[in-house]
Amino acid sequence: MSFTVKTEPRENRQLAVTIEVDQQRVEQELRKAAAKIAQRYAIPGFRKGKAPYHIVVQQVGLQGLYSEFIDELGEELFRKALEQENIQPYAQSSLEDIQLNPLTYRLVVPLEPTVKLGDYRSLRVEEEPVQVDPAEIDRRLEMYREEYADWREVERPCTYGDLVTMDVKSVIVREDGEASEEGEVVLDETDWEVTLDEEHPLEPAGLDREILGMCAGEEKEFIIAWPADSQSIYAGKRAKFFVKIKKVEAYEKPELNDDFAKLVGPDYETLEDLRNAIAESLAEEASKEAQRQYADKVLDALVEISELDYPPVVVEDQIDAMLNDIDRRIRQMGLDGLEAFLQQTGRTIESYREQLRPGATQIARRNLVLSEVIRQEGIEASEEEIEAHVRRMLGTEAEGEIDPSMRELADFLRSGPGRPMVISQVLTERAIQFLEALARGQEPPVFQQKTGETQTTHVQSDDTPSENTDAPEEETSKTEEPSA
Repeated sequence: MSFTVKTEPRENRQLAVTIEVDQQRVEQELRKAAAKIAQRYAIPGFRKGKAPYHIVVQQVGLQGLYSEFIDELGEELFRKALEQENIQPYAQSSLEDIQLNPLTYRLVVPLEPTVKLGDYRSLRVEEEPVQVDPAEIDRRLEMYREEYADWREVERPCTYGDLVTMDVKSVIVREDGEASEEGEVVLDETDWEVTLDEEHPLEPAGLDREILGMCAGEEKEFIIAWPADSQSIYAGKRAKFFVKIKKVEAYEKPELNDDFAKLVGPDYETLEDLRNAIAESLAEEASKEAQRQYADKVLDALVEISELDYPPVVVEDQIDAMLNDIDRRIRQMGLDGLEAFLQQTGRTIESYREQLRPGATQIARRNLVLSEVIRQEGIEASEEEIEAHVRRMLGTEAEGEIDPSMRELADFLRSGPGRPMVISQVLTERAIQFLEALARGQEPPVFQQKTGETQTTHVQSDDTPSENTDAPEEETSKTEEPSA
């Protein structure tokens, strides 16, 4: 044997593997490397391929010879060491160190996680009742009011925030109020639309004050002077203004009445109909959120009573999955991806990984106990369940015809590379339903193994982090209408 192997268990399901290469094998590799170099390069005094070993060593040094084979030899011996020691890596191993005298490789191998489940059949988790806050109904109604707010003509004196349509003309005048000989015109606008804004008043100062309080149809003449230290080209001058208000509009929300309900949707005859629909929609949303939270509570409770040991790569892989999902969602919003977003916000991908780490660790631990439940209970996904799940993913009814444009994707999910993902999602759903039933004190479903297909028990979680990741959220311009 041309090498010896030593293994040393490390914490967190990792194994240090040290491979020491026999000197005879090293000498063989050094001489092969020297021969390759002599063939590849012209060495003074010798034809290509004819320079003796010691001359090549003088020319390139031992370090140069080692660099010719050290990586390839390490890969070869590592494969043989894994086979010899019957080591099955959970993920890619990492090279920790290389020593040349003697030639020694030290690698760290992540091992399969181990999970010792607690007594999940006796696990009970209290379920919070689903409630709809009446204030949330009012808030949703207010959102609709804001959505359908519009400029409406009003018959009252104008005030700040109003949109005023007017004719205005102003000319520079002398001290006696008569037009100057030049007759210089400052403004001459017809149907001029101006929103009166207290924080951004019109120029010159005082023009807002003169307009405020005027009504549609009213006319007014007045003189305003620009201060001598004004930045305007009219600094120190006076102008006579002629203003006629044609229309005053206020940005108003519709009143909460039956007409407003009909405006929101044709299914609502009265305001009460709209309120009830909003309440039903909120109750459905609250029920889905409560169900998600309950599943998380059950899984966290199971994690709490279980013993888990896993290599760091488990969490790193989860972070990678979350980053990929966030990047995809950012690109769907028309942005340049996560890296560009982080640069704009002054952060690095390394700091963002650390921000995601607590949530990724929680998700990874939940997935580990789920995978073990699936394995212990023999949970499998039937073809009927796989087909139903594919149809849900495509938004197709159980008995409906799959859109021709989606058939290729359907085949990808049913029997192509996407099938393992679908199976994993079905297994996860079934395992969660099983654990929820136990946690409620109900009779859990009985699983029958029928498929004969080897189905992975490694759960592939939803990559979307549940916590705030500071990534931009997709926005919609309209509030979704509640179901009637």
